[in-house]
Amino acid sequence: MTYRLGSALILIGLIVLIVFLLGWTVQQVDVRALLGGAALCALGLLLRRRAARDAASPARFRLLRRALGRGEPPPDDTG
Repeated sequence: MTYRLGSALILIGLIVLIVFLLGWTVQQVDVRALLGGAALCALGLLLRRRAARDAASPARFRLLRRALGRGEPPPDDTG
């Protein structure tokens, strides 16, 4: 959910930045659009990074990853 929210904020931020650029071409610049668009993009990137980092490793193909040596080692049973 956080990943999707981050993607939406990036998209909205890019749209606001495009509005700023269009305003710049007609000599009616609003600096709030530049700052708002940049802030939304930055917040969206931050949320997407955090969501990607917190995502758990999928259990799909767990045995195959262990066999190839690319996954986590099996738990140690030295009891």
